[in-house]
Amino acid sequence: MKIQKVSILMTIFNHENYLKSSIKSLINQNYKNWELIAIDNGSTDKSALILKSFKDKRIKKKFLKKNIGRTECLNFGLKFCKSKFIAILDSDDISEKSRLRIQVREMNSSKNLGLVFSDFEFINEKSKIVKLPKTNFNSKKDFNVQPRQLLSKNFIPHSSIMFRSNLIKKIGNYPENFKYAQDYAFYLKILKISKIKFINKSLVKLRIPHQHSETFRNSSSKIITLELLKILILNLMNFKTSFVEKLSIFFAILLNLVKCCTPSFFINLKNLIYRV
Repeated sequence: MKIQKVSILMTIFNHENYLKSSIKSLINQNYKNWELIAIDNGSTDKSALILKSFKDKRIKKKFLKKNIGRTECLNFGLKFCKSKFIAILDSDDISEKSRLRIQVREMNSSKNLGLVFSDFEFINEKSKIVKLPKTNFNSKKDFNVQPRQLLSKNFIPHSSIMFRSNLIKKIGNYPENFKYAQDYAFYLKILKISKIKFINKSLVKLRIPHQHSETFRNSSSKIITLELLKILILNLMNFKTSFVEKLSIFFAILLNLVKCCTPSFFINLKNLIYRV
């Protein structure tokens, strides 16, 4: 049986402290037929130099002169992913040694399977495992029975996914009108036309938010909550939902509204929805 090549997409911005470990975790994979599409998104630290230092021919390096935003950078990188399967690894996260092998095996188990994601562990800035609550973790164990739980909550770690590249022709790229929640919106596009499966095994180590992480940079902004609300409202509009699913989505909407219940917030939300 032919061993399919996997394209791994990595966008990089100011991760000089973590990039080497992230790339090494791919080089150490026990599944060797892969290519890394590594896009330096206008880093101002030593990330570009670190990326250049790797001589592995499987690493395809792209350097942008300025930061074009994460969503646009992801879509730029997708153009160079030529393999049957595409995996994501953020440049501050780490893949376990068996990640690609296990995920390719799962993807090959069913032609109807469009995306797989896995369990994970949290690590700190020193790459030490830390014990933190995993949001909605218990529901992930039931995900393969009730995948539409994704309509009210995103619990898929971006660095843990692998999906079929031919889906891009059917659903398009990451939605460009999302700056932070582009991954969540992308999963929902896949959910509409294909199956998603949870692998109940820790295959990645996720870095907790740090001063150079996307989550940290947006933590003082309301854009995260705004985008989540936009997605939840779109789910009510674009999916045929049961009464129970509607209740779950409405409850999620209320929780996010509580986070930012100010007049200016509702004005921003209205403007954001009208731009759909």
